[in-house]
Amino acid sequence: MFEDLKKKSFKKSLWASVFLIIAGLALIGWDAMNFWYAVTGYVTFEDLAPDQIRNQLVDVELTANFGCYLEEYEYNSETRYKKTTHLYYIIWTGDENAVDYRYMTLKVPPSYEKQLEAMAENTYNQILSDPISISGKIKKLSNEDYGYFKDYFTEDGSFTVEEFEAMTLPYYIDLYGSKASMNSVYIILFAGGILLLAIGIFRVVKGAGGGYLKKLHEDITNAGYTENVVESDYASAESFDKKDELKIGRLMTYYTIGAQTRAFPNNKVIWTYQSTITHRTNGIKTGTTYNVIFFIEGYKNEITLAVSDEAASQKILQKINTIFPWVVVGYSDELKKMYQKNREQFLQLRYNTCQHIPVEPDMYGRTPINPGNL
Repeated sequence: MFEDLKKKSFKKSLWASVFLIIAGLALIGWDAMNFWYAVTGYVTFEDLAPDQIRNQLVDVELTANFGCYLEEYEYNSETRYKKTTHLYYIIWTGDENAVDYRYMTLKVPPSYEKQLEAMAENTYNQILSDPISISGKIKKLSNEDYGYFKDYFTEDGSFTVEEFEAMTLPYYIDLYGSKASMNSVYIILFAGGILLLAIGIFRVVKGAGGGYLKKLHEDITNAGYTENVVESDYASAESFDKKDELKIGRLMTYYTIGAQTRAFPNNKVIWTYQSTITHRTNGIKTGTTYNVIFFIEGYKNEITLAVSDEAASQKILQKINTIFPWVVVGYSDELKKMYQKNREQFLQLRYNTCQHIPVEPDMYGRTPINPGNL
């Protein structure tokens, strides 16, 4: 029993564990460079030669730009309101003393427009502006944005296509509104990847070692049974689904949720009934789910077990009604009110009126008690 359940729990947990491991590794790999720069410090953009510029985080002391060539905006078709979201300015690499440089793009929110327009005018008048300290991430221009960038240089004949390709880089600096905030995001994402990886590995180790059966062993101990007795009970228990995820024995009811198998003692069950939930979307029925709900002496909350259909639910209730005469089977508003308001009266219906020893029907299928309302 326990070895079979251990294998099943490991298999059921494996897919989720592998997913967590892959997701963790992917997140770590995607965020590794950002995390590195966030922790060790950004690269000084002016120190980079053109062939060193790639996907990285940079600090920029901007003293010159060559104007805006592209406006990005949002348009509301109902109000016909156009809102500018970003502006694309042309900058160059290196500093004012650089021998080898290229033109590339700086993407900024519209709040920078006044400063950068004044700086652009100074640049064309060969006046060095006071530096603007900014930080951001170097990214590659999309094909569409690169097309606008190319048109800006070549449409008026200022550059030939060959000159444009030789004197520009297809990258832009995506300006950060808050460097500290972005650093926090990168650190949190990297830590999240580590956490996902650790959880995935932990789940694999836990499943391989039978850790998902820990609660089941506790359930058996709390019920006062030995594991040898329970193994025999489990072997003879009746299954109510194809995967043996819900089985009712004479001593305990065994159920699997996710990778974890649990059990509760049948001699402590007070009340059980079927719960049917109809699901609707926009008033249209989309499905029905069936559950069997168990109220158990000494348990703080009821246990709800999903079943495949109403036939399975009724079969479970019929079995309980037949062999566990101390259990109230079926639902009514009166029973609910009595259970909540007068527990002792409810227990007198069945729980306190007979020995909690499972009975079997006679050769004619008759039982010592009258079946309740299922």
